[in-house]
Amino acid sequence: MLGGCNDGKQNTLDDAQAFLGLWFEQAVAADSAISAPTCHGYGELMFPSASCEDMYGHARLINPASRTLDRINALDCFGSGSQRVCGDFVEIWYRGADASGREIKEGAVVKRDDGKFRLYWYRSDLLFTTLELRAEQAERMAETLEPQQSTLQSLYNLVVSAHPELYQYAPCLEDIRVSSSTMIGALVRPEHIQPNDIQQRAANCSIDICFAAVGQKLTTLCPRQHHE
Repeated sequence: MLGGCNDGKQNTLDDAQAFLGLWFEQAVAADSAISAPTCHGYGELMFPSASCEDMYGHARLINPASRTLDRINALDCFGSGSQRVCGDFVEIWYRGADASGREIKEGAVVKRDDGKFRLYWYRSDLLFTTLELRAEQAERMAETLEPQQSTLQSLYNLVVSAHPELYQYAPCLEDIRVSSSTMIGALVRPEHIQPNDIQQRAANCSIDICFAAVGQKLTTLCPRQHHE
């Protein structure tokens, strides 16, 4: 009886590894969204920092012939905290090399639902590096945007203090950029802004305009034009 249980577990591990081998082959052969390997949607939802394209795109950077199995384990649950999900999981780790011969460690977690395995999670040294660089870039952008928004708020406060009727027009959200397609009217210093001019700009936008800062001057943007 014990032998039968062990055989079943080994079959699960073998099937999981065979599935992952086919997924790796698809990753190498992928040349479009149609032929690309797929991933478990819930896995992408729980670990959104890397998309399915990120995962197979980095998997294809590994020389297939270099992959050597490091370890393989069946898991009842995967993830921690709010990301923890229980089910039929298998975790598989390999050692391999990229095209330049650098040693790369990569791991994958596959999940079986209704008798079929799907890739739930994949990471490698290469993908970890990509995700770290993205996080650093996002942090730098946030540090850049924060003083810009602070400047905008300060200039905006000067305007609405002098002209309370303009309070109906809010500062622009961070994702609305100043461009020739969004800007309505010229750049003006806060102390020179005239309510009649702003009202005229508002009449040329199908929704409420918003204020944006460029240096120490303000302009008005039409957000609808930004999204179209």
